[in-house]
Amino acid sequence: MQGKIVVKRGFSVVGVAKKGSHQNEKDATLISDLWEEILSRQLEVADTLENDVITGICIPPRSDDYFYIAGMEVCETERIPEGMSVHTFPTFTYVRYTHKGSVKHLFRTYEAIWSDWFPKTGYELVDGPELEVVTVDKASHPFSDQYEMDIYLPIKIGS
Repeated sequence: MQGKIVVKRGFSVVGVAKKGSHQNEKDATLISDLWEEILSRQLEVADTLENDVITGICIPPRSDDYFYIAGMEVCETERIPEGMSVHTFPTFTYVRYTHKGSVKHLFRTYEAIWSDWFPKTGYELVDGPELEVVTVDKASHPFSDQYEMDIYLPIKIGS
């Protein structure tokens, strides 16, 4: 499994967001519900950088309690649809991986990154947003074997 180191410049996302907990059963579908909502409302988001890309953002990564945003990157943040919010993030260095296959197996990709890539490379995770980036056509079919998601994990470069 090969990760690619990338720098992602600061960006803003307009979308739907909620707090959740992996310890709370009622939050089991929170993230997929947010993805479904943004997919059904994507045309409401103005000034998108890419009309066909949805970004999921988890803060903080690898935590029982989290804040998740499903939205679209925008170049202007003045027009926010009702029920949506804007979130702005600074530049980070990330390791980028591509998950291929059904979201039912997404945990396997994450497990490989945590148990294989991080220990072998010596990079460290830093506090920052974890990104899940999917094109709209793929996001509409999350259980397909053709599904693909780019995962971005914020890392520390140097000492």
